[in-house]
Amino acid sequence: MSDRHTAAGIRYRTYGHGHRGTFLLVHGWCGNHEFMEPVARHLTTRHARVIAVDMPGHGESPPPPDGYAVEHLAGRLRALAVALDLRDVVVVGHSLGGVWSLATVAGDRDRFTGLVLLDSAVAGPPGAADAVEQTARSLRDDTSGAVRESIVRSYFLPRSDPRLVEWVVTAMATPSTEVAHEPIAGLATFLRAEGDVAALARWDRPLLFVGSNAPFADYARLAELAPRADIGQTVGSGHFVQLEVPAQVNAMISRHLQLTR
Repeated sequence: MSDRHTAAGIRYRTYGHGHRGTFLLVHGWCGNHEFMEPVARHLTTRHARVIAVDMPGHGESPPPPDGYAVEHLAGRLRALAVALDLRDVVVVGHSLGGVWSLATVAGDRDRFTGLVLLDSAVAGPPGAADAVEQTARSLRDDTSGAVRESIVRSYFLPRSDPRLVEWVVTAMATPSTEVAHEPIAGLATFLRAEGDVAALARWDRPLLFVGSNAPFADYARLAELAPRADIGQTVGSGHFVQLEVPAQVNAMISRHLQLTR
């Protein structure tokens, strides 16, 4: 069971009532807190405080007053942490949520002490920003949702569980066209300015990156930018690693925490 709360304009769920550390879970593009539930339930076994958010404009949270730029949404997460007086926080972010998470922790290295990125678009190969810009353009006028659905389906493997595929497709069709487009446009701007590179350079604390069969990150570049990072890859999973192969992902998170906490 989880409990619903609101702080700093963000709706969030808490799992368990532990006191051995705090984990802040951040879903990705067009998602909500439910996308992080397998990780949340695993982390409660550590007797930790686990918080899973609905990002602004997603799930039950209202749209952000200042837009969907990466730094603006990172600021909202930092505001949530301040409002709840969170300390010694490990942030776990999936996909675009990992980019928001990286920008969040790099902006307050006293409050945040660990970071887990699940198949996030950081330290990408050459041309990554161009590809994201092209995706943003395709989503701008996608009022039917056909482009969005095509993108979501492409994130799975041919052998992915069809029931999971349909659940994700349906859930990610819920946000508005603006919510589908603006965060991706914000990501393109962030990557074009090498915001991910700057944030990785500032982040000198534990980092785990878990990739999929077709990871967004260039592992060699990530290792160069974050030499202390643990980098792992799942077997037999598309982009939604925490949903498709939760046992693999949770085992890697546990091992990383064992080595770094």
